[in-house]
Amino acid sequence: MTKIYYLDDEALFHLDSTKKTNSLLWKAMYKRVKKNLNTELINPLTLKEIIFNKYSMESIVYNSPLPNVMIQKGSNWYLSDDEKEYYLPISLSFSNDKIRFDLVLIEGEIDIRNVELNDNETVLKHKPMLLLKNLKILEICFELLLDELRNYKEDNIT
Repeated sequence: MTKIYYLDDEALFHLDSTKKTNSLLWKAMYKRVKKNLNTELINPLTLKEIIFNKYSMESIVYNSPLPNVMIQKGSNWYLSDDEKEYYLPISLSFSNDKIRFDLVLIEGEIDIRNVELNDNETVLKHKPMLLLKNLKILEICFELLLDELRNYKEDNIT
């Protein structure tokens, strides 16, 4: 699975994807990540600028620490093979072959998710981003992509 799935249309913040892990430690660590998030760079407006940019495709590959980008431009419900409904939120994902970071936009709030990629990947296997080093990588990737799209836009206007 390359897209991020939720049980319902609510942000998870410090909870895991199944809403079963409600750790006080995770809550404190996620709060620290959100506090250190560069909101001048990553905010709902810049996230929308990337997601709804007319020059961006559904998937992009560019030169960054996490070179693969997946964009989910619309939110909708998905009926899986096991007859369960899952929510696909508007999201922007950065990945390589080992890890994926997702910026999810639900009702004007950004939810930062961490997905470990493996061969037996399940639909709902993601956790909150808890490490500042991962946040810094995400911010670098986001800034590089935003600059690339803005430069591409400027080059095509003139």
